[in-house]
Amino acid sequence: MKYFEFTKKWLVKVPDEDDEPEAKKLIAADPDKYLKSETVIRTEYRQKPQQQQSGNGWVRAAKAQLLG
Repeated sequence: MKYFEFTKKWLVKVPDEDDEPEAKKLIAADPDKYLKSETVIRTEYRQKPQQQQSGNGWVRAAKAQLLG
């Protein structure tokens, strides 16, 4: 079995006074004017990707040392 992960990234240009929800509305209304680039990344896995564990690497290492 294969697993695919698709990640979409947008670069948008909106006026300074607009926030993220307003930027999404502007893109939907006129993508040619506000959407500067769109990138889609496709990653294929042979095994199901592992869920990201909580904490940083040094946190997991410290827990492993303390808890055994």
